[in-house]
Amino acid sequence: MRILSGLNRGFAYVCIICAAAAAFGCDHLPAGQSLWIRLAAPVTTYTAKAGDPVQAVLIQDLVCDNEVIVPMGATIEGVVRSNRKVGWGIRHETAALELEFNSATASAGNTVTFTARVEEVENARELVRNGVIQGIRSSDTFQGRINSRLIHLPTLNPYSDPVLITFKAVFPIFPEPEIYFPSGTDIRLRTTGEISSPNATVAAPPNSTEDSLSDSSDNLDMLVEPLPWRVTTTKNVDADLLNLVFLGSKDQVNAAFRQAGWQNADPVSRRTVLRNMYALLNNSGYQREPMRTFLLDGKPEDMNWQKSLNSYGRRDHLRIWQWKSDEAVGSVNDSAPNPAQNSIQNQVWLSSSTHDTGAVLAIKYKGFVHHIASDIDDERSTVIRELTFAGCVRSVGYVSRPEVPAATYNATGDIMHTDGSVAVIALQDCHPIDPQLGSNPQPDTFRPGNHAFRYIRRQILTFKNDVWRANIIYGAFDVGRMTVMAMRHQYTDQRQRSTMIVAVNPPS
Repeated sequence: MRILSGLNRGFAYVCIICAAAAAFGCDHLPAGQSLWIRLAAPVTTYTAKAGDPVQAVLIQDLVCDNEVIVPMGATIEGVVRSNRKVGWGIRHETAALELEFNSATASAGNTVTFTARVEEVENARELVRNGVIQGIRSSDTFQGRINSRLIHLPTLNPYSDPVLITFKAVFPIFPEPEIYFPSGTDIRLRTTGEISSPNATVAAPPNSTEDSLSDSSDNLDMLVEPLPWRVTTTKNVDADLLNLVFLGSKDQVNAAFRQAGWQNADPVSRRTVLRNMYALLNNSGYQREPMRTFLLDGKPEDMNWQKSLNSYGRRDHLRIWQWKSDEAVGSVNDSAPNPAQNSIQNQVWLSSSTHDTGAVLAIKYKGFVHHIASDIDDERSTVIRELTFAGCVRSVGYVSRPEVPAATYNATGDIMHTDGSVAVIALQDCHPIDPQLGSNPQPDTFRPGNHAFRYIRRQILTFKNDVWRANIIYGAFDVGRMTVMAMRHQYTDQRQRSTMIVAVNPPS
């Protein structure tokens, strides 16, 4: 009886919780909501002060139960909570910036209050810890680590090599330690408190992707069914999965990505190899970084697009192939709002999108190799978000592909996880939500201080780094730390591979 009584009380408790949630509905969203915003003005540790206002724009609808609580384009207000700049480098080696956002105001005048902290800066070299954006250490670069670990490791005196002293005094590559995010930088927030919006729910805008392709789902199935689902390298090695289909003319595809601030990749040449090397050594971004050529049915991509910020290793990128199957074009024409539209305006474009998370110089591949994020569905969502905010998306539909494995590897051995669905995006002539925030950020224009100041700061930071790290004691610690990290990475990789094997070959 006591057990039954306990179960009854537990059941009643669950009922009360569910009833309370139903009563609140979307008027009170719990903490932990993810918000994507885009800075409307630059933010930098070089000039920011605690209490300075920060303004941004919401680039993805905040939705609850198919109701738009806060629409994209809403103005997001925030403040600088704290700021630590490097300055001359005497006191601090790294910068730190804490931002807090507290309200969203839609064009209709509705204001929603909340508290949110930064969780990620898209494609930035800076990491975020507990809501604080952590700047890089200028000496923690490719050439800096080689100097400290290989040259000074056996010595106790950090200034025993005159050749190294001369090299560090004249070598021009030294990353900027201050944090600088230009207008157009995308930031992901996480709310830390409940969002109260009793009167802020608004209807979706007329061009919202809520006007999906569900009415023509049969046509979409017919369109996707004969399509291939994977591309290969030039050496016929299985590479990325196709996870996007664009419907529209070539001009519409180009206009959509340009309006969203994406760039084409430079062709491989001696100049681009040198730029790659500089970006790697300088821990900086390369907006038009070359891409490896992939093949779809033996054909190289017709176009490629990418978007990055200030990191060489992190970027959003995709390749696009035109699909000229008569069956596919016929299905597209059948699903068009105006069946009289010709096939030129309803061309089919297949795409594989992934998010790069790091880059290395690999001898095996005779060049630079990027590692990707395992969740490729997240990158699929990123592309949709980018093009939707650019006002270039008429509708979006998803088609399941049961034959696509839930987990597999790309050409360089990185694991890819997916739900197997492909997103079919019908494009339109672009009508951007905020035209001023459509261009790609240009962080290279930021130059804090004159040449003399930066040179002196470089020498100060280099000296401090050598005193603390270029010796056998720190070297031993660093080797131990790298060993532990490598073992953790190997263990994690083995677990992921085991999970993938189970997912591909489930036990009978």
